[in-house]
Amino acid sequence: MSHCAEPTAPKQPALAARDATPERAGASPIIALIGRPNVGKTSLYNRLTGSEAHVGNYPGVTVDLLEADVQLPGGPRATVTDLPGVYSVDLSADPDTDEGIARTFIASALHNGRPLVLLQVIDANQLALSLRLTRELSARPAPLLLVLTQFDVLRGEGRDLDVALLERELDAPVLAVSSRDPKTRDRVLRAAARLLDARSGGAKSRHPPRPRRPAHYDPEDLARRAQRNSARPDDLQRRRRERTARLDAILLHPALGPIIFLLLMTSLFAAVFTVADPLKDALDFGRTWLGARLDRLLGQGLISSFLVDGVLNGAGTVLTFLPQIVLLTIAMELLEATGYLARGAFLVDRLLRSVGLGGRAFVPMLTGHACAVPAIASTRVIRDPKERLTAILVIPLMTCSARIPTYSLLIGTFFAARGAFIQAAIFVGLYAFGAISGLFAAAVLRRSITRGKGLPLVLEMPAYRAPEARRVWRVSLRAAQRFLIDVGTLILVASIVLWGLLNIPAPARFQRPLTAAATAPMQVQRMNRSVAAAVGRALEPVTRPVGFDWRINVGLIGSFGARELMVSTMGVIFGIEDADKDATPLKKQIRDAKRPDGRPVYTALSGASLLAFFVLACQCTSTVAAIRRETRTYRWPVFVLIYTYVAAYLLALLVYQGGRLLGLG
Repeated sequence: MSHCAEPTAPKQPALAARDATPERAGASPIIALIGRPNVGKTSLYNRLTGSEAHVGNYPGVTVDLLEADVQLPGGPRATVTDLPGVYSVDLSADPDTDEGIARTFIASALHNGRPLVLLQVIDANQLALSLRLTRELSARPAPLLLVLTQFDVLRGEGRDLDVALLERELDAPVLAVSSRDPKTRDRVLRAAARLLDARSGGAKSRHPPRPRRPAHYDPEDLARRAQRNSARPDDLQRRRRERTARLDAILLHPALGPIIFLLLMTSLFAAVFTVADPLKDALDFGRTWLGARLDRLLGQGLISSFLVDGVLNGAGTVLTFLPQIVLLTIAMELLEATGYLARGAFLVDRLLRSVGLGGRAFVPMLTGHACAVPAIASTRVIRDPKERLTAILVIPLMTCSARIPTYSLLIGTFFAARGAFIQAAIFVGLYAFGAISGLFAAAVLRRSITRGKGLPLVLEMPAYRAPEARRVWRVSLRAAQRFLIDVGTLILVASIVLWGLLNIPAPARFQRPLTAAATAPMQVQRMNRSVAAAVGRALEPVTRPVGFDWRINVGLIGSFGARELMVSTMGVIFGIEDADKDATPLKKQIRDAKRPDGRPVYTALSGASLLAFFVLACQCTSTVAAIRRETRTYRWPVFVLIYTYVAAYLLALLVYQGGRLLGLG
């Protein structure tokens, strides 16, 4: 089952500094693995390179290009590069799409004169579809090596391919391999070495290159002529096809399929976070234990606070995200490897097309309700770069689990007297509003900033397969390394900066005397004199129309490190210890806070306004860091901060001032 758009007129890309340009002309040769999605390209890459893979540094590229250096038999070392899965390299498409990146990479390597072998990986069971790409690659002035995978499945179904016929018609060497066969590595690298030898040696080479014949063959006709029956179909393969058909009849059912998909995704991600929570708690326990030891060793001073609250808590925040990142990566890889993710995308594609997104955006947006950081990383499954960017920009609007402590504090403080049903309704309403806001924002963005003709959903339903444990492990390990290096560094720096705002004293002229200063805990006194307190007071003229005072402003500054820190920051301001563990005293303090004239400082209306603000504002350093890592620019993180804060302020203003006009506060 597939949907494919015919290519428009071939268009060669203009080379630019931001392109995926292989550097160092005259350096080691490149073996570029290219092929359609789900043909076994990455499995072959793993077989060729072992565990030596690393991410190539290609400026302006928003997807990771894996590469590794390998020793060619009897020849030089070469760089094996795993290009994105593509359907065409002639399709007139955005240069940031997978097709555009692959096309530009090839053109740049040829332009720089670097030796290049195009190694096309072909699923032997989908020969005609891959031969369309072969025809396009044949037009490139680079040696072409064709590697057929899934040959065991083909023969198990009683079919075979005439490899000699394919070599004659395509004028290129053809290898039939199995990625699980250890001999495959040597066979493929020897074939690539012969092509490079022929390219460099010319007429003096043992393998002089032959002039390329124009590729005028018909893919369907050639695939039909190359295919032949070899034996009676294997009963195992027949049963496998029948099982796939039975499963698809249920899982792709127009009515039942989407329900099963939603339930399965929800259950899977709930299970992931159920497993991740104990690991997160263990890391939190270790961080707390180490912090207590530092406090006892250094005392409750500024240096101890910096090491514990700044450095240690920042590093702890990074580590507590790590189990979620790894487990969600494993979950996504399992879905992709089994073949179900493509089916799920097909089921929800029509619904999300109404807001300018595709079916592949569903899983990241669903993941965003647990945590935005892994959700943003999982947008890599979206092929269209503008759809992917749109998903990244709206995922912060999803109601993640880090908002729950603040929701619980505010609902319990201002709406406890209204009964459990009203409190539950408010909680569900906040979740629903976040999802609706995300879809609305996606529709607006796709009609403005990220406007563009979306790529059609092109899917080939892969056979249901058992995941390869080694591949899953490597992908998850790579995701963990990428998060620690790219995202973790920014989170740690931001944590230290926030510590400085909350602890370093502001100039004396910006400080205000603290009531009962002599009896207030040292941490409360430090907070009252801090730069954050001065900033919070300076912002009061701006935030007063939405019902916020300087203490809420400081709470918002503190919670920018992580949304759940809103509760503990407010606890420090009000002198309540361990407010994040038991918020009851903090709720009472907030309710009892009075103005000089005896009126309450905070009302239910100000609580509703803060909830409205919190549901839209991107109050999360980790999310900003993740956006920076995936977009590889500061432009889009800044844009997210601006549009979410403006929208949050306007919504809070509407709630607070509208409520006052109605006499509710």
